[in-house]
Amino acid sequence: MKISKSIATASKPVVPIFFAVDDNYVPFLCVALRSLCDNRSSRYEYKIHILIEELSPASRDAIKKFETENTKISFVDVREKLKNLCQRLHIRDYYSKATYYRFFVPDMFPEYERGLYLDCDIVINCDIARLYNCPMGNNLVGAIPEEVMTDIDIFGRYSEVVLNIPRNEYFNAGILVMNLKKMREIEIEKRFSELLNLRTYRVAQDQDYLNVICHGRVFYLNKKWNKTPMPDSCESIVPHIVHYKINFKPWRYDDIPYASHFWKYADRTEFRETLHKIKESYSDEEKSRDAAQYEGLVAHAAEEISRESNVVYSQIQDCCTEAI
Repeated sequence: MKISKSIATASKPVVPIFFAVDDNYVPFLCVALRSLCDNRSSRYEYKIHILIEELSPASRDAIKKFETENTKISFVDVREKLKNLCQRLHIRDYYSKATYYRFFVPDMFPEYERGLYLDCDIVINCDIARLYNCPMGNNLVGAIPEEVMTDIDIFGRYSEVVLNIPRNEYFNAGILVMNLKKMREIEIEKRFSELLNLRTYRVAQDQDYLNVICHGRVFYLNKKWNKTPMPDSCESIVPHIVHYKINFKPWRYDDIPYASHFWKYADRTEFRETLHKIKESYSDEEKSRDAAQYEGLVAHAAEEISRESNVVYSQIQDCCTEAI
């Protein structure tokens, strides 16, 4: 069992967990927290750190309601960390700066040797400590191959041509076991900053940077730990974590696989009515916008592939070599 050497109770090992959120995504974070809390074990203490810039008192109160004797929640302001990077962070569509916060975790939490980073648009169907305790060796992250890269050819080609990473080795950064000790050793935040100066990745943004930096030091986990609800998903197999990314969102669309998992937990939060109203009122115009954003993502990938931008690869390799 991998037990954090951080502060713990006398009898319970600590599981450090990190989320990044703004006010717009608090209802979805609360669904994720509901699922996490419903499946937690009494054997652990879960320390949940919410990375924020600003968050309203009402949002804080809603999140704090999930605290219990063995589940503690804190809010961590990352504005100081953003100061030197803010002007260089590429943002598009539904992304916000919050997606980059995971790079700050190793240096901001030196008391932890490992931790879990989780996106908000998920539900967890088992004790999350099982993921935390996975074997990692000296790898930088434990992660799950990105199904979008393996199943949709244009994105697989993007990974191989633009990032120089085989499509089946490209991981999704929404569910990560982070080897924080090793990340500090390679100065991952510094490497990220250097890579920002060399290249702008427009398709998966922070996820692309993480893949480039960590490639070769990834422990690949079963896709049950990060299941995309794509149309051909086998719903008879219950995933440990369902990740409602891109346009696979049951609060917007009908016929999303594993939608029942989302509503099971959503209906047990104070945002139940809010989330059902989002679903009921989601307009054809908004659906057209989603489709346009997806087509834009495809176009970005195709454009990057067509450039075959190998010019900066040697510099990128210099930036990342020590990590490998």
